[in-house]
Amino acid sequence: MRTLKHTGGLFQRLHQKTVGTPPELTSLRPEAVPPELLPRVRRTWQERAQSEFRSIQILTRFLTEVVGSGDPLEVYAGAVEAVEDEVRHTALCAAVCEALGAPVLLPEPLPLLDPEGFLKAPMPERALATALTMLCINETLSVGYIEDLRARCTQPGLRAVLDTTLADEGEHGDYGWAYADVSLQRFPASTRKDWRHLVAQTLAPHQEQARRALADVPQALRVLEAHPEPELSHWGILGPVRQALVFERTFQERVAPRLRKLELLG
Repeated sequence: MRTLKHTGGLFQRLHQKTVGTPPELTSLRPEAVPPELLPRVRRTWQERAQSEFRSIQILTRFLTEVVGSGDPLEVYAGAVEAVEDEVRHTALCAAVCEALGAPVLLPEPLPLLDPEGFLKAPMPERALATALTMLCINETLSVGYIEDLRARCTQPGLRAVLDTTLADEGEHGDYGWAYADVSLQRFPASTRKDWRHLVAQTLAPHQEQARRALADVPQALRVLEAHPEPELSHWGILGPVRQALVFERTFQERVAPRLRKLELLG
């Protein structure tokens, strides 16, 4: 697989001006991680770096979509900021991987491969689809996961990484929900069923993952207090059961109410 590369000079200066310098990670060393956990910790942060890189690609595409839709001038700054934030998050996850002695892997395949039908759709339709799937649903769920980890993470460097990420992600969600609310007014009421279908498709993998994780967990143990996971949260990791429970809580408290307000929850 291809790895993320670095460069210097003017590019490095512009990078630091835009995204800042990663927090101090000298306390994060491979030998500090329990040997039985090290592969999992490395893999988790590698996957996060790949996910954040994909987010750069998706939100860069979103910027072209809102501009291509002729959206009001004030909309563009939020899209630009979202791209900058995802570059910062990629840099943060990359720094963690490097501190752990793990290569920073790029996603495979590297190009963002969108369905032909999506690429042929009008720009306003594409922009709303991206806002709903990426900014509204996925970013709101991501905030729930990061908040849960940040509250329990005791590794100073990783907690600083989570702090920085969380400060950005919350605004992405608010921007996305505001954009979706206004953008939906472009489309006739008869299209609501199509947007509800897109929402259902976006939620399905999250719901299925949670269902599998909780399948053998007794109802009495389906509470966060039963899964404190201090040995995982120290390294910025969520176990599958706790992640499923955080998903359910975030969906019920934050995602579902806003989808209902937009008449997008079937």
